[in-house]
Amino acid sequence: MSHGLHNGNPAAIPLQRAGVQQVGSPEPIGAGPYSTGGGGTVLEHRFGAVLLSHLLTGTPVPGLGDAVTPVRIRFQARSVSRVDDIVVVGTAPNTTEVAVSIGVRRRPKLVPSEADSVKLVGDFLHVARAKRALVDSGRWKLALAVVPSCVPAQQVKALAEEAAAAGSWTEWQDRLRRLGSVQAAVRNRLTQVEAIVASLTSESSTEASRETWRLLSALHLIEMRLEGADCTDRTYSVERLRTVTPQRSNEAAHTLFAHLAERVGAYAPSGAVVDISRLHADLQGLGCFAPAHLSSADAEPTPAAARTLRPSRRRARPRMRWKTRLLSGAAHQPQVHDNAVVVVDGCWTLAFDADSGRQRWGKKVGGGHSAVIAGGACFAPDPLGYARAWDLRSGQRSAPLRLRMQDGLATVSNGVLFAAHPMTGLSAYNVASKAALWSGAGDHHVAAPPLFYGGMVFALMHTPSARARVQQVLAAFDALSGRTVWSWSSGSCTVAHWSADDQILVVVLDTPDRKGQLVALDRASGTPRWHLELTGEAAAAPVHAGETVHLATRCGRALAWNAQSGQPLWDIQVARRISTAPLVADDAVYIAAFDPGRLVVLEPLSGGELWRKSAGGAFTTTPFIAGERIWASDRTGVLHAWDPRTHRTTAQLPAWWSGENRGQPAVEDRTMFVSTSSGWLQAWELP
Repeated sequence: MSHGLHNGNPAAIPLQRAGVQQVGSPEPIGAGPYSTGGGGTVLEHRFGAVLLSHLLTGTPVPGLGDAVTPVRIRFQARSVSRVDDIVVVGTAPNTTEVAVSIGVRRRPKLVPSEADSVKLVGDFLHVARAKRALVDSGRWKLALAVVPSCVPAQQVKALAEEAAAAGSWTEWQDRLRRLGSVQAAVRNRLTQVEAIVASLTSESSTEASRETWRLLSALHLIEMRLEGADCTDRTYSVERLRTVTPQRSNEAAHTLFAHLAERVGAYAPSGAVVDISRLHADLQGLGCFAPAHLSSADAEPTPAAARTLRPSRRRARPRMRWKTRLLSGAAHQPQVHDNAVVVVDGCWTLAFDADSGRQRWGKKVGGGHSAVIAGGACFAPDPLGYARAWDLRSGQRSAPLRLRMQDGLATVSNGVLFAAHPMTGLSAYNVASKAALWSGAGDHHVAAPPLFYGGMVFALMHTPSARARVQQVLAAFDALSGRTVWSWSSGSCTVAHWSADDQILVVVLDTPDRKGQLVALDRASGTPRWHLELTGEAAAAPVHAGETVHLATRCGRALAWNAQSGQPLWDIQVARRISTAPLVADDAVYIAAFDPGRLVVLEPLSGGELWRKSAGGAFTTTPFIAGERIWASDRTGVLHAWDPRTHRTTAQLPAWWSGENRGQPAVEDRTMFVSTSSGWLQAWELP
């Protein structure tokens, strides 16, 4: 599968202008610019043999993951990865594939003046962009293999560890500002890497800094101890290979390692893809090779009388009803209306039959935001900005409606479509009667989809101030007439998150001095009710639950306040890092933590811990309820399910990956519909 720059990814275009080499004929490992100094080819062949020893024995590969079993290795895999040398693909316990692109260099200088360093960083940057969804989910990794004495690489390793721990570019910048947090030499290396990234792109310095953080946060360092007095990696490889030699001897394993290094010399120039079957075939007949496995067909059966009957502990698990192909692996999570499953995939909107998975229609509609659906139709703007309705059954498009809308700035509530457009402001349209209720509400640009509560519509707007600065204003409009009820300005602060219910609006503000604030506004009048200082960055918008407001911070704290008075109820450190909002349901608060990856369940009134469950991956999506189970997705693409009554893990489905703002699976009649990162729409029947 090719991922070249011609695939329509606009973020990859600047690399073409920078002159980064495109697809060419593969070179043998060690023959490229990374082979600096004598013995380069020997080093690369030995490193390739180390990887083949992992493949042959099924042991974890550094950089791929301790729980991942290697299944194939691609040498010089330019058709799969722009990072030159090796791509290792493995299978996680949930059967999800995980890959690592390894660039093999002896001692790269990692400075803008070295052409090989620029090419290396450019190739890493291209892979990080072209496979951003997989890289962000942890299913495609980047690794740099160097000798231990390479000081620049060790400095990059320190930066990569800090970048991965930060979790976001903003937090990364905060860490760099702290005195003493980064040594001077390491900080200078960051400047060199940022200069390389800036030379490869035509973006601003700020965006180049963001790209540098994204690259570093996904990068791992592999030390090749295969030369001179330190041949530790070879020694460990020989120890692994003993299990596949005739007499489990060190001598035979040593000989087998030498044969593997010779095979790398044949695999690399041809760009070979080596799996366990091919490797067994190529080693067949060698006196030093004797696979230790015994197939299940050859194994001696256990007598029936010797078997101990145990009670079955099988749990009812979801069953896949059907699956069908989407256009990409970056589609939004689906919505279900009138037996139609609607998926937005890029600039296309697709509709499928909920029973069979058969595609009803596909239209180039909207600009990639979530679908707005009501009354058996999907609403989106046409190229002129006029709202139109597409019938869910036939895909037939209506005439232009009497309102304008911008993609991503519309919502439907109680049968009324509330849509915003920069030229006409906020408008309302009755879906059933097909009549425009009002238009032109608000004189400023609407910056987020409006919210409807208690007969009022709330919108976040941008307005120029007297000092020619853009300020943010929260405004409330009467849902029937569009009349402005009140407006509230955030002043010099920035609205990071906000949410509303029938009584109050809770706004999370970022102040100019980078401190957080929490402000509660009266729903009816817009009058501030209470105001609090917030320690730590909010992970998501506040969650309203009766008389309580819940919030999670990125530093791993879960907090709750009384909605009316602002009185703090509890503040609990539940993890090192949280990246999603909590779920409040059934007298419990469910928090899916990023680091460590686990589900923590708290008592709503006291904040006391009720129970917790650990998971293999870091959770990146808000928990949700489906089929009497609590569900959450980790960044490896696995959907986890727990029984809230027994606290047991009931399912792990390798089905779903979702980036920010991609929504959550739709559930209808005990069937869960999921868009996967591998480009499938799946329908799971829940137990």
